[in-house]
Amino acid sequence: MRRLLWLLLAAAGGVLVASFVAGQPGYLLLAWGDWRVEIRSLLLALVLALLLFGLLHWLLGTASRARQALWRRRLRRQLRRREQSEIDLTSGILGVLEGRYPQAQKLLERSRRTATAPAVHALALAHLAQQRGDTNRREREFAAARAAAPEAQIAIARLQVQAQLDAGDSTAAMATLKALPDHDSPHLLELESRLARQRHDWQALHDLIPRLRRAGILDAAQAARQEVEIACARLAGSEVPDLLWPQLTRRLRRDSTVQLAYALAWRRVDRHDAAQELLAQLLRDAWQPAAIDAFGRYSGDAPERQLGLAEHWLAAHPDDPALLLALGRLARRARLWAKARAYFDSNLLLSPSAEVHLELAQLLEEIGQATAAAEHYRAGLRLAVLPSASRPGTSTSSVSALTAGAPAVDDRPIRLPHEA
Repeated sequence: MRRLLWLLLAAAGGVLVASFVAGQPGYLLLAWGDWRVEIRSLLLALVLALLLFGLLHWLLGTASRARQALWRRRLRRQLRRREQSEIDLTSGILGVLEGRYPQAQKLLERSRRTATAPAVHALALAHLAQQRGDTNRREREFAAARAAAPEAQIAIARLQVQAQLDAGDSTAAMATLKALPDHDSPHLLELESRLARQRHDWQALHDLIPRLRRAGILDAAQAARQEVEIACARLAGSEVPDLLWPQLTRRLRRDSTVQLAYALAWRRVDRHDAAQELLAQLLRDAWQPAAIDAFGRYSGDAPERQLGLAEHWLAAHPDDPALLLALGRLARRARLWAKARAYFDSNLLLSPSAEVHLELAQLLEEIGQATAAAEHYRAGLRLAVLPSASRPGTSTSSVSALTAGAPAVDDRPIRLPHEA
């Protein structure tokens, strides 16, 4: 309708112009160098001008339509390439996941040239390089991913650090984390925590605790447990525990787990008597199996005195397997064979374990009872291998019966202090 209106207006305008020109005398002169054309009729000149305009309009329209056709063809080609690129990307990622690495790399490289998301291709190729052990290619692809998507550098860094840690390259992971700006990304903070733990960088792990709490990764109880763990680790690696101890907070110095770690640190630097005093104090304040186990492993010069101290605890803890095992070890170290054997046997009656069978077997070997020792070695092996508490074969009672008939070092019956 609009086109028809324009045609009518053009026709009316043409009629008006023609009627005006027809009544005006004159001529039209066209000159080009030595070439001249003189048209006496202005109406004819107008007609020729209109024809020329129409020809020019047609040529321009044809050129425009040709250009649009070429553009549409190019667009269709780009769409087909893009679709093929997406298909190749999907197939390449599936190939990586399925372990078809050569085919996956070929597909990813081919689709990369027309990729609409080059960062995704770079990350897929980085993962492929990680699986194939190509560290240099992995780092180049991660760099390409960051260049293609700088707004996603935190997410890309998380994947990169994860890959570096999985490959055991903690140095590269640390460098990647240090290159990042300040952040509160929970995932990256978890990776930083994991990296600090892996590198035994306890100070860095301690400094991360407030940030981990702000990010909601740790609650108050978890943060407190981690502080205890860090304090124990620092004590375990210290050559001068007496200098480190005052640096801990009062709450940590009152924690029984940290106190146990402090005592073990003294033992590690060959301060056995000081360690035993700390363990004894700890056991008087709060009885715990780990502390009595450590107390029983005393290797100093006065095992008889340590044995006497531990025997005083039998009245309060007569059926504690950890205490009986510790007493047996101390008695064995003091070369009180019969007493050590009695404590080990009492432990086996309460809580049979491969560890106690081994202790008793070694004791029996020392006093020349090889047959009984071999039976305890076999019983300990059965306990270590079979998962169930109900195990076939020789029971504890049969072992005791066997050893009862063997020659004894001391013919007098052994009474435990709490049986007296």
